[in-house]
Amino acid sequence: MGKIKAKISYDEVMCSVASRELRDREVVFVGQGIPLLAAMLALKAGKKVTLVMEGGIIGFTAYRPPIHIADCTAFTGVECCCEMVDMFGMFLMGGKIDVGFLGTSQIDKYGNLNTSFTKDPKESFRGRIAGSGGANEIAGFAKRLIILLHHGKFMDKLFYRTSPGWLEGGTSRQDAGLPGGPSVLITLDGVFRFEKDTKEMYLDSIFPGRTVKEIKAKVPWDLKINPDLRTEELPTYDEVITVRQFSPNISLGRVRWALCQTDELRRLSTKNIQLCEKYDILDSLSTSRMRKTPPTENLFPIDELPPPD
Repeated sequence: MGKIKAKISYDEVMCSVASRELRDREVVFVGQGIPLLAAMLALKAGKKVTLVMEGGIIGFTAYRPPIHIADCTAFTGVECCCEMVDMFGMFLMGGKIDVGFLGTSQIDKYGNLNTSFTKDPKESFRGRIAGSGGANEIAGFAKRLIILLHHGKFMDKLFYRTSPGWLEGGTSRQDAGLPGGPSVLITLDGVFRFEKDTKEMYLDSIFPGRTVKEIKAKVPWDLKINPDLRTEELPTYDEVITVRQFSPNISLGRVRWALCQTDELRRLSTKNIQLCEKYDILDSLSTSRMRKTPPTENLFPIDELPPPD
């Protein structure tokens, strides 16, 4: 087969790169959106991963994006279900979760996350956003953490620490009694990892079309670069098709997908108006014919109906 030319979004590149981070026989705690897409790509690639979701759904395969964290109607092949308290208490805090997927709004050099405030809460509460949900527990107790920074930003100092990364770096996380820790950060520009001893973030690879200069401009500290910096591979044709069929609003972006839906709704509305006009004409013709048709002879006036037996 010859080469196929197609436009690929950086969201699709992010999904593909995130899927490569998963390993065989891992138990993966996923959320909605890109984490679930990445996990589905890993399954399609033949990796034997077990997916669990916050609502207590274990060992599933999704055929459409779930509406909420316990949407069983979006899944097939669910191995079992449990209460949310069991998912967090027995599985997550019990050390049964190998990988946690988290998105964030802000991140610092040690992988600490802020999903609570976009402004300093000491000055104003107008910057309040989603908050923790289960993110604090996932970041605190998963054996390793994959972080996705989609439209967020790097911060030298967070306004608020919602979920723990490597805390102050070094051994501070272990000293606090927390297992695991962040292993990788994936953005729309590239892949960042954490140094073994200091736990400070460094740039490990970049996406096609991105440059180190523009990435460093987004980071408020002196970002370290891997001497063997490489460029990530683009997603395969099968990966792109899988992502677009499963969730086009994530793959193409909400704005572009909304425009596609608007065009389709406009087309359907135009077609509906044309059909209504057509049936209005047919209805008026039928009504005019009924008026011209004489009454049938075997119909009785209402006061001359035969009495019941």
